[in-house]
Amino acid sequence: MGRFLVCSFMTCFTVFVSGQELILPTDLRQHNLTRFNANLLNATYAHDWNNPNSLSLWTRWQWQTVDGDPTTIFANYTHQINANSAFALGFLQQNTGTFLDTGANIGYVHVFHLDGDVKLMTGVNLFAFQEKLADDRFLPDPQNMLPEANSSNSFMLQFSPAVRLQVHKFSVGLALENAFGINTSEDNGMSPGNFEIFTGTLSNDIPIGLFRNAANDFIRPVIYVKSIPDGDTQFGVNGLLSTSRFWIQGGYNNFYGVSGGLGVTLAKQFSIGGLMEFGTGTDLEDEDPSLELIAAYHFGKPDSRKKVVGFDVEKEDALAAEESHLEEENRKEQERLDAERAKQEETERQLLMERQQREKDSLAKIQRELLKLEEQKKQDSIAALQEAKVELKPNERYQEVTSEDGLTPGFYLITNVFGTKKYYESFMHTLKLSGLEPKSFYRSTNKFNYVYLERYSSMDEARKARDSKFFGKYSGEIWILRIR
Repeated sequence: MGRFLVCSFMTCFTVFVSGQELILPTDLRQHNLTRFNANLLNATYAHDWNNPNSLSLWTRWQWQTVDGDPTTIFANYTHQINANSAFALGFLQQNTGTFLDTGANIGYVHVFHLDGDVKLMTGVNLFAFQEKLADDRFLPDPQNMLPEANSSNSFMLQFSPAVRLQVHKFSVGLALENAFGINTSEDNGMSPGNFEIFTGTLSNDIPIGLFRNAANDFIRPVIYVKSIPDGDTQFGVNGLLSTSRFWIQGGYNNFYGVSGGLGVTLAKQFSIGGLMEFGTGTDLEDEDPSLELIAAYHFGKPDSRKKVVGFDVEKEDALAAEESHLEEENRKEQERLDAERAKQEETERQLLMERQQREKDSLAKIQRELLKLEEQKKQDSIAALQEAKVELKPNERYQEVTSEDGLTPGFYLITNVFGTKKYYESFMHTLKLSGLEPKSFYRSTNKFNYVYLERYSSMDEARKARDSKFFGKYSGEIWILRIR
């Protein structure tokens, strides 16, 4: 009863002083743990996500104010017992803004192989912590009957089981953060609610190969949902890109907002990283971003080989070293053969390119000769055309002019001549509507536009087109203009 009165008084005092101050949910704020210390989210993650054997430290400053806002600290050591089991020992402290919980946990996980790539993992976290008021800045008046602050101290035991089914790289998990709890204090305080906080997760590890010989690089998308007593259900997504050298993660939680972080691994053993989370809801728009820092040291995998009669581990290691040496020699020999093969292929490729270049040069030479012949033929044709004399027929409309403005010599079938641009464009448009393809040129000597239907190389061809009314396509007047 004493704890209940203190909680009520502290809540009223906080509302009176801060008005709109945010009230955090009563659960742990471990939704961003997707690489280290993940057994705080689900006890079975101690088997693989914690990267045993490792010692790691995670701390979270809610809304960044280190000395005033709620904080979480979790130091954890994870040890792999064998290929199917692991345990974890940790220290946990969480400030909810009203209460400060400080204690330790021990966890265990065991793997059952069902069929092929199907595994069933079961685990449990046991928490033991002392709970007291986090904010002692308010000193009660000795004259009133309010309980003393130290009457709120409670010692709690909390049992949190978890289960996860994994098929190849895909897994679905369920964890109960407070399956049941026991309050062992003498102040008859309230025990934590049982079966009120559970977390369901879906995840899939997608192997990638960003670096050479990086067999453990992967992308891990995670979807989760979490029930909160006396609060809205939380749900969110996380994405993790993990390599042997660095990791990048990002996520979204419908209460805490969006997050992004990164970290690096040095000498394959020491890892350090950080994450920032930004509130997106209206309740958090005035709050600073939350900050998370994590550091971890990986001790390496244990030697799971058993010593039996007739088995010498040192000799086995020597044989393994010899095999490794032979593999290295084979690798070097293979690299030498690959280099020689690549050199030979490069030589063949160079010879092929040289042959193709010779063929290309030969074709280019032939094309130049053909163009030269065609140009000479054209010049001869023009010269012959210029020398040809025309004998006019009676009443035949014909005119000859010297070549100008770059016009090609020949016999042009003229339909009209214009000195006004407006009438010239209208006439051209009319011919095109009749299905013809008229052409034109401009003579700078008299400043007229000449519209013609076709150019011919001989007078006979031009007369034939003129007399046939351009082969029945044009009924207007046509005359011939020769450009010499």
